[in-house]
Amino acid sequence: MNTRHIILASILSVGAWSLAGQENICIFNSDDMVYTGSTAEIDRVALEENNTQVSLYDTDGAVLYSASRSAIDSMVFTRKPVADVLDVVFKTDGTAEDVSPMKNVVATSASGALTTYYNSTYRRFVAKFSNTWAGATSGYYRVDYANNQAFKDALADGHTLEAVVMADYTAPIANGEAKFFASHERGGTGLMVCKTNNGMNGQNELTFLPNVSTTGSSTWRWATTGIVPQPKVYYHIIGVWDKEAGEARVYVNGELKNTVAAEGDFVFPASTSNWLAIGCDAGPTAQLGWIGDVVVARIYDAPLTSQEVAVLWEEVSSLQNNPVPDMVSQIDFISGIAVKVGATYTISGQGFAEGDQIIFTSVASEADTYTLACDLVGDTGVKVTIPGGFASGQYRMMLTRGEAQQDLGLTTLEVVEEMPRPAEVIAHRGYWDTEGSAQNSLAAIREAQELDLYGSELDVWLTTDGHIVLNHDETLSGVSIQNSTYDQVKNLTLGNGEKIPRLSQCLELVKNSESPTKLIIEIKTHSTAERNMAVAKAVVDTVAYWGVGDKVEYIAFDLEVCKELVRLDSHAKVAYLSGGMAPQALDDLGITGLDYNISEFRNNPQWIQQAKELGMTVNVWTVNSMGDMAEMTNAGVQYITTDKPLDALRVKQYYEENSK
Repeated sequence: MNTRHIILASILSVGAWSLAGQENICIFNSDDMVYTGSTAEIDRVALEENNTQVSLYDTDGAVLYSASRSAIDSMVFTRKPVADVLDVVFKTDGTAEDVSPMKNVVATSASGALTTYYNSTYRRFVAKFSNTWAGATSGYYRVDYANNQAFKDALADGHTLEAVVMADYTAPIANGEAKFFASHERGGTGLMVCKTNNGMNGQNELTFLPNVSTTGSSTWRWATTGIVPQPKVYYHIIGVWDKEAGEARVYVNGELKNTVAAEGDFVFPASTSNWLAIGCDAGPTAQLGWIGDVVVARIYDAPLTSQEVAVLWEEVSSLQNNPVPDMVSQIDFISGIAVKVGATYTISGQGFAEGDQIIFTSVASEADTYTLACDLVGDTGVKVTIPGGFASGQYRMMLTRGEAQQDLGLTTLEVVEEMPRPAEVIAHRGYWDTEGSAQNSLAAIREAQELDLYGSELDVWLTTDGHIVLNHDETLSGVSIQNSTYDQVKNLTLGNGEKIPRLSQCLELVKNSESPTKLIIEIKTHSTAERNMAVAKAVVDTVAYWGVGDKVEYIAFDLEVCKELVRLDSHAKVAYLSGGMAPQALDDLGITGLDYNISEFRNNPQWIQQAKELGMTVNVWTVNSMGDMAEMTNAGVQYITTDKPLDALRVKQYYEENSK
């Protein structure tokens, strides 16, 4: 590296020293670095007060650092080290590339969506991982080096790993190995959080772990730091394996935290694991996942010196010391929604201001960029108008206000000429996800009625003595409902304290209510065909007794139950739940609707239109993300069954407003 020590005695006769052409300065007292900074911010170094004081000044003449000569041994000027083996840059579409001279291929995991966002403080896109802490891994980046001899040679003769990371676990930290930049499997190297038994202080600590041996067998060199990563806090960590010195060093935020003996040769991982993972550990499969951000992931061929580490930390700390605050908080929007040219798209949030603009940049082609003016919607968010030429696709939304920018996130928009018809909302097991309610409770039905939803779904079982009661599972509090009398189950309580309801109570609710909310009665599959026929008849007879046939619809997973319902009441609306049957086959049986899982319609999108042409209804279950709700609305489904009826109503309202 290009380093040069400036001995203080050499500038005594000058009194000041120009820093032109240098990049970074580090000042040391013995082995301790007492100051580091970029020379771009320093105008001169001066000896003052009869050559007893050393001072650094900026271009405005302000003192950046000052100390007595006796407190300074040396100054080191150095250029920033270049990550010549790997330097990963994350991109807006969730992919990544290596900008080092090696230009390694950075692949993304086949399973699990990878999310990146623009971090204004670090001025770059950052990878956000949502794996299980120290466990199951779906999202990660992979750099294969099995056939890259130059990569292997760089690791083998001494190397340096650098990362900037933030853990996003829920405290307390779990005792497991969580790895954010590693290639460990019976050998290798990496940066991680260790288990307590390996921690310097018996904690889960940031750790550099190379495998180095004098015998050729696997030998781990635990360079732990004593630092437990705190949630939402960013750390700069550098691990150095210096083969010549026979040691491993680890630095956190510029400070040397540990030096351990590491003599011998580098031990590579097992042959099936010669790849480097970001967001987990490499193995035969991805393992030991990371939750949180990875900002930087770099490898240097050489073991960096403390001065060079200081230069890298100066670059990171200068950004951290000048954080860019978010302009807008509580950001919310619906991704996957349909939009029309000339209509509006809403982004909710607190803090939008007059004059704000949002830049929509296509993930598929960054050349497709639209800068749209924002119209304030009170203090709850903004609307933008979709311009002509806007194409369907995924977009990165960047808020701009003067020089400032903030990443609002990724959204997928489908441009249509005519807005799809809004889907009606059915509360799955009632609206139970609210205070005082519970699944399959009378309260859940009342809550659904308060929202005037299309329907409130419920599940029914038949007791041995002919009573119909509500519950999703076959058992409640360990009691088998279909194998018990009503007296044996009537005092069982739901999560909100209600006694297990009878179907007759539910029918009485809808009979006496002015709400349009219907009961969508799912007849659970019982233990025998005879029992299935018995519960179907009991339900139809009970509905007829209360005279509410127009406020009830039926669903079932058992095809024979559906057929029996049609036989018992030719006017009944009956939908089949199991999937796998085309609309025509169901229509031939007199079944009036498809009520399928979302995967069925993704695999067979033509069934939606076919069913509607036959006069059948199309419902999708159980859809809980607004993106999926929008996707199914765009596809033409008429009903959405959900545990999140408020979100579904929000999607429905969007389509209603933009259909006008």
